[in-house]
Amino acid sequence: MEILLICLPIMLAVWVAIIVNWRWGVLGLAYYTPFTGPIIVAFYPSPLGTLVRDFMVVIPLYISYFLFSGAPQAKRVPLQVLALYGALVLLVLISLTRPTMPNAMVAGIGTKVWLFYVPLLFIGAAFARSEFELRTILRAIVVTGWGVWLVGLAMIVGAITIGYETTMTFFYGEYAKNVMGEFDYLGARLYRITGSFQYNSQYGVFCWYILFPLMMLLELETSRGWRLFLWLSLGLAMICGFSSGARGNFLFLPMVMIMIQMFRMRSRGMFWNVVMIVGGLGLFLAVSGLDGANIASEVATLTSVYGREFAVKGLFDAVEKGGLFGLGAGTNTGAARHGLDRSELAFLVDGGAFIENFYGKAVVELGVLGFFVLIGCYGMLFLYCLQIRAHMRLERFKSIASIGCAMIAFCAVVSFKGWTLDVEPLNYYFYLTIGLVLGLPYLERATLQQDAARRGAYAQRQPQSWAPGAPQPVPNVRRPVRWAKPAMGQRMTALPRFEPGGRPPDGAGR
Repeated sequence: MEILLICLPIMLAVWVAIIVNWRWGVLGLAYYTPFTGPIIVAFYPSPLGTLVRDFMVVIPLYISYFLFSGAPQAKRVPLQVLALYGALVLLVLISLTRPTMPNAMVAGIGTKVWLFYVPLLFIGAAFARSEFELRTILRAIVVTGWGVWLVGLAMIVGAITIGYETTMTFFYGEYAKNVMGEFDYLGARLYRITGSFQYNSQYGVFCWYILFPLMMLLELETSRGWRLFLWLSLGLAMICGFSSGARGNFLFLPMVMIMIQMFRMRSRGMFWNVVMIVGGLGLFLAVSGLDGANIASEVATLTSVYGREFAVKGLFDAVEKGGLFGLGAGTNTGAARHGLDRSELAFLVDGGAFIENFYGKAVVELGVLGFFVLIGCYGMLFLYCLQIRAHMRLERFKSIASIGCAMIAFCAVVSFKGWTLDVEPLNYYFYLTIGLVLGLPYLERATLQQDAARRGAYAQRQPQSWAPGAPQPVPNVRRPVRWAKPAMGQRMTALPRFEPGGRPPDGAGR
């Protein structure tokens, strides 16, 4: 109760700030990320800690953008993408009427997990009005990532020196029993590190997601200091990812860097990417004692297992047990387990729910049609990012669009392994980051106009050429001629009239 009383004034101040300027809410999402775990621990055992971000940042952001600001630049999201996500909304609402839906709490959690963060696609597309604003949000995402990484490093150092249980109890108190886990792997002892998140899975996902905005920012930064900071961040991300205790990161981290270079279609930067991957992995192997000779075979084994067990088998099980219309939104969602009693949980497990495959989840909850709609959402976003990449004139924006394509493709592949878009912070960062990519054509147009105006304002006056044959300026040197009024019987002449004495009037002959 005391923590709630402390949070209420802070929440009120944040609401006022976001209502005044909705862009502060987008930055607030990044600033909140390192505090995800500590806030949940502060509210424990109450589940309200998981909703603080939504009530403090996301809801006022939606109110400010859609209601008070009138959803500016909402047309930046293509109509085809809007239609597919509209179909997803319709399927989720229809699934709530299924007789297999356990209760209203499961339905509410399932609907929130599917749809709550999708509007960030519009907000991300409208956020950047200039290259400076795009650089600002990417900097915020990367800089706040250091808070997550430093906590993760402190945990792994503490686990090695003073003990894993002691370290996790120091950080999490009574909540530590919900997050701890250690196991032997390839001749070494690995620990499930959570960073500043609630679970190890969230920290593992964050370690590979952060590579995408980090590489985007490397394309924009021209400051030597910032570029050095980004290369240090890349090395730290590799070390934290390999030491997170998430086995999949031994496959995912190199895979992310390879896909980014593949979609950029150039070799520049590949050398330093290889150095960071090999250096981060080598440093972790030296500290942890892992058998480096078995890493390659283990990665191959993981690839085979993920492809066989999660992708193929998971989809077939989902189609068989979810049926044509599915069991309803939330019935295969991890967060919705809190709304189930033992009998309902046993029914769902027997019915084939809790398949750790995002496409399998779509089949179990929304039916076969939900699977195709989900594939369509991924595919349409990918095609539009690919189209944006093809039409970009500035190389730095073309590279950012390429990284966006790599991110969509990677998330689509990894979705065979787990509930990718259900996991924090990817559930909101995915739509925000892809929205930034969808806004690139308008940002490039504004950037080109600003560059043209700047060149016109500061362009030097070109010297005039006096070479033979060049056009010569025509100075106005002719003086007005004073015409003489003809006398009676005289012919009109252009000669000046002479005064008596034979001298012309003053100034007439000069």
